[in-house]
Amino acid sequence: MGEQVMDEMEVGDAISLLRVRLEALETKAADFCKQHFDFVMAENKARAWEQRSVLYAQARMRDNTLGVAWYEVHWYGSKAAKTRRMTKKLIRKPKNKHGYNLDALRKLAQPWEVDMVRDTEHDLCGIRREATFIGKAIGQLNHIIKSDGSPR
Repeated sequence: MGEQVMDEMEVGDAISLLRVRLEALETKAADFCKQHFDFVMAENKARAWEQRSVLYAQARMRDNTLGVAWYEVHWYGSKAAKTRRMTKKLIRKPKNKHGYNLDALRKLAQPWEVDMVRDTEHDLCGIRREATFIGKAIGQLNHIIKSDGSPR
């Protein structure tokens, strides 16, 4: 059996398909983040400041990389004077891991949201993992096209 060689069009098609999947993963991750956000906003309304959630998850696509990060939210300024502002502090994810340390998230989570944070992070971990592999695959396929202009 002879060796099958991919031409640039086939490589380009493969990259396009991988990007479509990456965009689908971004949409899925954004949906999980929004579910957490909507849950937190609904629960926060009935709670005192010290019982409100300070966790916020956000999906972000940059080139062929999908990042989904957790942030610790703080508020400052006066609501009455309309100077209230939100700051987000990135919670670091362990290097070379696709998921966050659940103990670190649990320390910041309110007791009423711990299950939601755990479930959300579990779902996001799988998305981060797949997105990492897709990003690497796109990078490798781009090397085929850029190497010398001819397929190998």
